Amino acid sequence: MLAQNVTITADLSLEQPEVLVGLLLAHILADFYFQPYAWLQERNERHALALPLYLHTLLHGILAAGAMLLLTQNVNGWTLGVSAIVIAVSHFKIDVIKSYCAQSTKAFIADQFAHILILVAVFLYATNQWEVAIHLFKKLSVEHLAVILAYLAVLKPSSIIIKQLLSPWSSEVLATRPSPKHPNDPPTISTEAQQTLSLAGQRIGYLERTLMLTFVLLNQFSAIGFLIAAKSIFRFGDLTKHQDRKLTEYVLLGTFTSVALTMAVGLACGAVLGSIPVK
Repeated sequence: MLAQNVTITADLSLEQPEVLVGLLLAHILADFYFQPYAWLQERNERHALALPLYLHTLLHGILAAGAMLLLTQNVNGWTLGVSAIVIAVSHFKIDVIKSYCAQSTKAFIADQFAHILILVAVFLYATNQWEVAIHLFKKLSVEHLAVILAYLAVLKPSSIIIKQLLSPWSSEVLATRPSPKHPNDPPTISTEAQQTLSLAGQRIGYLERTLMLTFVLLNQFSAIGFLIAAKSIFRFGDLTKHQDRKLTEYVLLGTFTSVALTMAVGLACGAVLGSIPVK
């Protein structure tokens, strides 16, 4: 083994983190820099029969073994071989499964999460630190859970709350959208475009509230002001073009509702962490 009889210390810190960093670096290089787009296309078309997929997984195994050799002094040949084989074989199976899935963000995140989970498991096996990892997991405190809960709360739950709070005015704003000045002019916003903009707006809201919560937890309230100002500048042109006071009020109401919810969640989380910036 790379590390025999690892002692669980008081601070429960993992040893040899450079090995894990090296495995992650090898993964990024092999998956994103050393994999031509043509390989991806053939994998998605031929799945497990694609020759480039075998070359790709072999490259992952070689780079992972190289990283472990370079970043450790006393490496056990058996451990090195098992680690490289597990990484290569698991990568092959995960990529085959992904080749049958739609090329979406969810599929990409699930794919990368599975690969990283395997790399962490290989790292714990190679350094013999399973017991330390289990103890670290058990050391999760209420502070850690509060931060996780806060970030989850400002995503979908907040979106639903904002949508429900704005529902009395939503139909009114949509009903008064400007109509084309000439019969031959295309509609201002088609049904398909409305759906696309709705999804884009949802993602923007997620990012906006995630950034604001991060700034609150870091006590960087001035950055929140900069974020709101930047959003206002980008929205100014759209609102001016439509010259719709109801739409302007609707957007402002949604923005300030989002800010208020995120601030409330952030301050509540700060109270749990014992770092409320407001005395």
